[in-house]
Amino acid sequence: EMALDIDPSHVASLAALRKNEREYAPATFSDGQIVLTNVGVHLKGAAGSFRPLEDNPALTVNFPRFVKGQRWHGLRKIHLNNSVQDPTLLCENLCGELFRRAGVPAPRVTNARVLLNGRDLGVYVLIEGFDQVFLKQYYPNADGNLYDGGFCQDINAPLAKLSGNDAKNQPELDELVAAAEEPDPVRRWSCLAERLNIDRFISFCAVEVLTWDWDGYVLKPNNYKLYWDPASRRVDFFPHGMDQMFWETEATILPRWSG
Repeated sequence: EMALDIDPSHVASLAALRKNEREYAPATFSDGQIVLTNVGVHLKGAAGSFRPLEDNPALTVNFPRFVKGQRWHGLRKIHLNNSVQDPTLLCENLCGELFRRAGVPAPRVTNARVLLNGRDLGVYVLIEGFDQVFLKQYYPNADGNLYDGGFCQDINAPLAKLSGNDAKNQPELDELVAAAEEPDPVRRWSCLAERLNIDRFISFCAVEVLTWDWDGYVLKPNNYKLYWDPASRRVDFFPHGMDQMFWETEATILPRWSG
């Protein structure tokens, strides 16, 4: 059980959440044993999953947002998903495990009952955040650039940078796009191998198709993250937002790719 309490006296914080759902508000967090004050909370979700504060909102909890160094079981950030598009509450957990077993990094997942200002919101899907804590589980160097694919856009669009350097440009992605657009197939393969972790990318694509992730990178493209690993100097793709899986049980294993 996880309780989040936004102090009613913080009228400005509550008003800010209603006006701008991505604005962090200070809250008290408790899991029944650990109590943390001044954690950052904001609403999350896109067209299908977003719900307002008075409903059963999906939430992002950022533990060190207002208190530097604050952690919960070593984590800096978690997401509490309302799972309105997955009544089983199992897709994220099951599919994340499939990706990891295929050698593709994916966030760890569990379930939790959530209370918001004393209001029981029911059982949610708890997912660890994409940040350096996540990256350090898979990479010796977590200081590379971590990108968010955003909403229905490919890597030739300007992507939001979640961590890494402060530069606005994304040269590693520009180089990857240029490699993919190389007209000569022999040279294209060579250029891609220098910039993309090809074996891991093939596994990523295979699991996306086998789980019929119609809202993921391969078939959409949507709901994905990218990491440029400074050690290998290559890009990896990660799955994200796996709450609408297995919808087409008779789908072809050779679909038309959009990513």
